[in-house]
Amino acid sequence: MEIITIPHPTLRDKAEPVTAADAKVKKFAADLQKTLVTTKNPKGVGLAAPQVNKLWRIFATQVDDKPRLFINPEITSKSSILTLGPDPEDPIMEGCLSIPKLYGPVPRAEWVELSFDVIKGNELVNQKDRFEDYFARVIQHELDHLDGVLFIDYSLQYDLPVYQELGKDDYRQVEREFLELI
Repeated sequence: MEIITIPHPTLRDKAEPVTAADAKVKKFAADLQKTLVTTKNPKGVGLAAPQVNKLWRIFATQVDDKPRLFINPEITSKSSILTLGPDPEDPIMEGCLSIPKLYGPVPRAEWVELSFDVIKGNELVNQKDRFEDYFARVIQHELDHLDGVLFIDYSLQYDLPVYQELGKDDYRQVEREFLELI
């Protein structure tokens, strides 16, 4: 699968719920997970269907090298505390496979409780789980993709810096005007 990048219009569209675990959905889900697992340079920790130009409410994660698939995810509860990471002096820099070489801090809930479907046989079966810290951050980032939201939108909203990777350990801050064009 090809990962689309900005300014592709699909990245700004809202994805539609998946209603059945048919062969088409199963194949897509398997291909999405395979694309995430095999993506290198950079290695991704999450990939949403809109990032491969499919407007379905599906995303895959690979946190701690454990692939997981989430269908029709919905946050049912979340921390009221927003954080840029565990150390305010050294925020976590989010990146995105659809926004190559750009990174920035994003305020995210410390934890989320999620309701989502998984494929069991030919059925969509609902599950619930709680995610904390880094995994909660990944979940929120991928959920944003399903609603046409990109991490740089938070940079603009909260007036946070975004950095462009120029080379190994070499970054420069991106001008706000550039982000507003995306």
